[in-house]
Amino acid sequence: MSNKNLSLFFTGQGSQFSQMGSDFIEKYDWVKERYNLSSNLLGYDIIKAQHDPKLLNLTQYSQPMIFVFSSIIIDLCKNYIHENFSNITLAGHSLGEYCALYFAESLNFEEMLQVVKFRGEAMSIVSDPEKYSMYAILKKEDQEIDETLFGEGVYIANLNSNRQFVICGFKDIVNKFKDQNPIGKYIPLNVSAPFHSELMLESAEIFSKKIKNTLFKRVNIDLISNHNLINYKNLNEEDYSKQLSLQIHSPVMWSDTIKKVCNNDNQTFIEIGPKKTLLNFLPKDFEGEKYSFSNIQDISIV
Repeated sequence: MSNKNLSLFFTGQGSQFSQMGSDFIEKYDWVKERYNLSSNLLGYDIIKAQHDPKLLNLTQYSQPMIFVFSSIIIDLCKNYIHENFSNITLAGHSLGEYCALYFAESLNFEEMLQVVKFRGEAMSIVSDPEKYSMYAILKKEDQEIDETLFGEGVYIANLNSNRQFVICGFKDIVNKFKDQNPIGKYIPLNVSAPFHSELMLESAEIFSKKIKNTLFKRVNIDLISNHNLINYKNLNEEDYSKQLSLQIHSPVMWSDTIKKVCNNDNQTFIEIGPKKTLLNFLPKDFEGEKYSFSNIQDISIV
């Protein structure tokens, strides 16, 4: 991997697992210190929380967990990436957008962890497994999706690829939609809030107020947002907070993000996060290199 165009993808919520980070903790003292610092900033022991099945998948816990883990891989690999690639594009799936901003040095670790904490807390107020549900849909190859079906209690949350998208909304209405529209295979997601839909407007407003005094630094690297594929590099830093708030209640346009990045003739893709997920959405005919950085063995190549 050298002297090529690179796209860096950052994984979002849903990729967390209880043992993430343990191999780095065993090897690096500074990683132990980062987890201690994180626990102090968050107000709870983050490692203990990861091992608690009741907390692992709760939004207000899983988002900081994933960010802390991803930040470690970022800091281990960032110098190598900058030294070996001259043209870098960043994109993150939902929470992953914050990891991308951290890679681009828009905020330092403590500042970004605080922002992620606020995001998780704000998004968790809508969490109610009795009221809301989300499904990933693997649609039939020849199935055309009529978008007029959505918007009355059922919303498109993620457009991940030509074959997969995610819906969310009120549980009873989503279940009725599922029964009436056999458009593909419905896969229930282990979340309890209607992420990236207009039902998250209150969360976005709370989050916006929480981060209004956060001083983001303008990034000098291409970073594509989930919301309308806006490039942070072309935004004034005063607008970053607004962009992140809009992202909370807007669909994740991941399929279009991949198309945009591929059109830039990027030859290498690296995904950073607890598990490999986003590389699976690359076109089947992609002939470049792709790597997942999720453990010590993965990053041994750097």
